[in-house]
Amino acid sequence: MLRRFAALLAGAVVFVTGAGKVKAQTPAAQWSPPGREMPQMPTIAELQGNWQGAVGGWFTGVEGVSGIPLAGVRATGETTAGSARAKFIRFSAGARTVAVWTDRNGDGRADMVELFRAGAPVVQVVDADFNGSADVLRLYDASGALARESRL
Repeated sequence: MLRRFAALLAGAVVFVTGAGKVKAQTPAAQWSPPGREMPQMPTIAELQGNWQGAVGGWFTGVEGVSGIPLAGVRATGETTAGSARAKFIRFSAGARTVAVWTDRNGDGRADMVELFRAGAPVVQVVDADFNGSADVLRLYDASGALARESRL
């Protein structure tokens, strides 16, 4: 299943012109999730320390998508009352958003992971049925418009 996931991601971003020439790949081709299991949301304390260790493989290759070196990325999060785990995390470099993780149902696991480049969405991975596994992959073109949506 992971191979199918990676193939959808890679295959959706290579475009062939009418003359048979391959155009440059979008930044989404430089990233693939480590698996279908959605990531655990870190605690606010983990975000203040070595947040890269707290997010695991979900940040591998994100630098290539965002165009921003990870050394300059900071993580900030919000919790709900009584919870140490973040419900919303914004990874950014200054005012530029690199990624956003959202736990929409409060189970401690991200339900949506979004990657950005120059303020526009590039990739969105969604756990639509809240079972902890990615169900939907959305790829966006350079203008931020939805280019492709696939069920996983």
